[in-house]
Amino acid sequence: MSSYCIRPASTEDSPALLRLLAATAQQGSIRLTFERHPDYFYAAAVSNEQPDIWVMEKPGHGIIATFSIGQRRVFINGQPTTVRYGSDLRIHPDFQGGRTLYRLFGTYRQQMQHEWMQTVILDENRASLSTVGSGRNSLPHYLPAGMFTTCLISLRRKKTIANDPLIHPAGTDDIEEMQAFFDREAASKQFYPCYDFSRIGSDDPYYRNIKICDFFILREQGEITALAGLWDQKDFKQTRISGYTPLLRHVRLLYNSLTRLTGHLALPAINSLNHYLMLHSVVVKQNDPQRFARLLKTIRKAAQERNAQALACGFDNRDPLLQVARSYRGHALKSRNFIATYQPKLVQQLDLSRLQYPEISRL
Repeated sequence: MSSYCIRPASTEDSPALLRLLAATAQQGSIRLTFERHPDYFYAAAVSNEQPDIWVMEKPGHGIIATFSIGQRRVFINGQPTTVRYGSDLRIHPDFQGGRTLYRLFGTYRQQMQHEWMQTVILDENRASLSTVGSGRNSLPHYLPAGMFTTCLISLRRKKTIANDPLIHPAGTDDIEEMQAFFDREAASKQFYPCYDFSRIGSDDPYYRNIKICDFFILREQGEITALAGLWDQKDFKQTRISGYTPLLRHVRLLYNSLTRLTGHLALPAINSLNHYLMLHSVVVKQNDPQRFARLLKTIRKAAQERNAQALACGFDNRDPLLQVARSYRGHALKSRNFIATYQPKLVQQLDLSRLQYPEISRL
């Protein structure tokens, strides 16, 4: 009999899952720990409309590994489609050798035999990328599906910006028009999560802490031509700086003194929490960079007024909107999009020539 048990997670597993996240920092030049206090499942319900989380237990050690393959509706080839999203694969460092990964993927294969899922892996996550390319028989095919860039836009340098008379916060009277505009424009990008604006402010956990007044609308000649929202997720999702490479650790103080002059992001103290706001639900008529530039200028000012350190947003590397975000001082993180499946023929009709949209607030 195996000494391991792999089973669906339950709400009682939250404390153990939080401990597992704390023990499995994301390695790179800046070591990051992704936390989910006070309850692991709050953030899980924001990532997926139908969470599907699995855990591995070992007697005497508790939960030593986990993975998530929840479901959510996204636009695929212009149509709302329920798709799985793979995330939060974590194995405790004490058990990363041996056959732990094989056991996990054995269960994963049983669940995913006739489906496919999207997953996004940071470029600096070399361990996960090496696993993807290992060719192990138990793993699905990981089909490259695009490159993304996450921008952390610095909010340190404040400028006097005149209010744009055509941009205003959304109200409940705008919801119907926002929905129609969103459905039309978002459908042009692959993997764009579907939204139901009527659920904002309800008890639906998929819209936790979203307020309609945190959306900003650009109107031209009375028509909505761009919208995006600010989302403060610190009450259920946190990023802790848990370490630096030796080089960054030694130059951090000097670098930070320079950022006071340049307005770039500083390197926070080890063990500190980042405070940034998510820019989400970005939709722009004809994907026009000039419209997005106007909207982003106003939203950045609003984010500064909330005393955040940075504004985070993500785009397909081919998206012209990315260049607008990159025109601001800040930091960029690269990631890779994959389609994982045991049956590649299932995704033969997926049009990857379309621009994609990584909704980083739901990754």
